[in-house]
Amino acid sequence: MEAVKIKVNAKINLSLDVVGKREDGYHTLDMLMTSVDVCDIIFASKSGECAVTMDGVKAASDNTAVKALTLLNKKYGIAMRAEISKGIPFSAGMGGSSADASGIFFCAHRLYGISLEELAPLALKVGTDVAYMMYGGGARVTGIGDFASARKIPPMILAICQKAIGASTKDIYARYDIMGGGEKSGDYHNDLEKAACSLAHGISAAREDLLKFTDRVFMTGSGSAYVGVFDSEDGARECIDALDGYLFKTVARTSEKGIEILDEY
Repeated sequence: MEAVKIKVNAKINLSLDVVGKREDGYHTLDMLMTSVDVCDIIFASKSGECAVTMDGVKAASDNTAVKALTLLNKKYGIAMRAEISKGIPFSAGMGGSSADASGIFFCAHRLYGISLEELAPLALKVGTDVAYMMYGGGARVTGIGDFASARKIPPMILAICQKAIGASTKDIYARYDIMGGGEKSGDYHNDLEKAACSLAHGISAAREDLLKFTDRVFMTGSGSAYVGVFDSEDGARECIDALDGYLFKTVARTSEKGIEILDEY
């Protein structure tokens, strides 16, 4: 096999609890996560050099896919060319950057026969969600993303929307350390929401708009996307169609897979 084409699904956090902080500054988390059918497409092929393009533009050295490929090259001496077509919105808390890195590791798994278990420690060096996203589906993820156990998540119909770009994840955690996470209520909650909204007031407009259509609304990750849970696709579609002036909006469904193979050559 010389090339592989895959679909890498986004993730959402149904719940996110900050449970501690390590001496190295990393926060420890307890999260219930699931994949959703919003995706990036990656075409990767064996090559004599490492190269990543994103929507036709050469990716910068700090891009997560480039970091993943660099780690693979240093450890295994392998090289790939990867073309990424973005479908996951940026800075939304949906794992867009982690998806690209996890996709690179998965392509190395398929093209060079390296097990996902062996690749997981490298994945954690790139980002806390990357190891989980190589598998995806429903999972409880704890620690700094280094512990994951599968969880059965019932199929869900969702409206996902992003009104504005939020603050950086680093700044949000710093603000969380000062102000805490606020009160928890219901099955869906996010300890970072209060801090995220205090730093980027415009993102919470998405919550208010979604609440006009459903009472099951939550922020995913460190923001800035919000998610509404619906009983029918018609209800979710009515909500999405009513939203104006959004950076991103879509009707989505949960997925049991984080990565799907589209073709192999």
